Amino acid sequence: MTDNPNRSEKIALIGLLSAEGIGNTRAIELVRLFGSVTEVFSAPAGEISAAIKVPLKVSRSIVQSGRNLEKAEKVVNKIDQIGARIVTFWDSEYPVRLKTIPDPPVVLYFMGEPSPLYDYAVGVVGTRSLSDHAKMITPKIAGELAAVGVTVVSGMALGVDSLAHEGALRSGGRTIAVIGSGLDVIYPPSNRKLFERITGQGVVISEYPPGTKPDPHHFPKRNRIISGLSLGLVVIEGGKKSGALITARTAIEQGRELFAVPGAAGLSRSAGVNMLMKDGTAQMVESGEEVIEHLHSQLAPVLNVSATLTLPKLDEIEKKIYELLEDGPRLVDEIVRQSGINTVKLNQMITSMQLKGLIQRYSGARIGRT
Repeated sequence: MTDNPNRSEKIALIGLLSAEGIGNTRAIELVRLFGSVTEVFSAPAGEISAAIKVPLKVSRSIVQSGRNLEKAEKVVNKIDQIGARIVTFWDSEYPVRLKTIPDPPVVLYFMGEPSPLYDYAVGVVGTRSLSDHAKMITPKIAGELAAVGVTVVSGMALGVDSLAHEGALRSGGRTIAVIGSGLDVIYPPSNRKLFERITGQGVVISEYPPGTKPDPHHFPKRNRIISGLSLGLVVIEGGKKSGALITARTAIEQGRELFAVPGAAGLSRSAGVNMLMKDGTAQMVESGEEVIEHLHSQLAPVLNVSATLTLPKLDEIEKKIYELLEDGPRLVDEIVRQSGINTVKLNQMITSMQLKGLIQRYSGARIGRT
């Protein structure tokens, strides 16, 4: 299939996925064998059956789906209407890392801004019913990751997921929400404003066409995309049978790095993550910096440049101060000498940059980047 399939090819691909017995793996195999979806639909049912070793009933359903593409065309029209876009397995925008998982989605529906920096991502997942500690640590970890250019991936559920997105957004970074419904069916409904903020500062992704309701079986399937997009996955609270632990197992199967934040002993909501650390499946972390340290070699291309892409607009003096703090906290007197800014003016600028969340004061008359 050619790169960036045109509209008619996308309609045909969506139609193919509606055929009985055809999922992502078989759809990819059919396109590989026949060259395009159009060629698949043109092939006799018997030839399709022989090619992918399916009953004649399935191959006849494939042929029939190619003759009835009205529903697929309505999907594409709806995507255009809501301002989203369709990305297929063969598109250049399709996430490279996602192609390596056992069951990659053939079609993804995207809403938000595209960016090649989404390839440098870490997933953050956990329970919906979280402790006060998790309420504090989740946005902190997500914010520390996003502040240095790492994209934070989660599922936009209540609890840890929502706080992970919030932490990334507040730090001025990027975030990806992978949802278990159509892009026009926001779930939970209370996250509508969060959805809008994410699409303005990241992207929302679904493998489900518009109009799809958030059925319970969609969420475990959705989890493979969260881990599949990520270099590593951080689990913050989750019971032994929780969705977060399903995502953790999927991450392991996909060969991703797994991290866990320790929870209070004896609580069911902590039992799953503590078990992951006890059996050596996950590495214990308590900050975003620790995650970055473990993944530094894989994140290196983005760590040095991405943080500056998300900074508020700086004037020349602010920019000079910020650059002087690149290697860590410095004495205010050193900044005065090296910048040529007088002490009164420098203190005014420090206060202004503190309010913007760019720098902070340390003991011993030192300042450093947040």
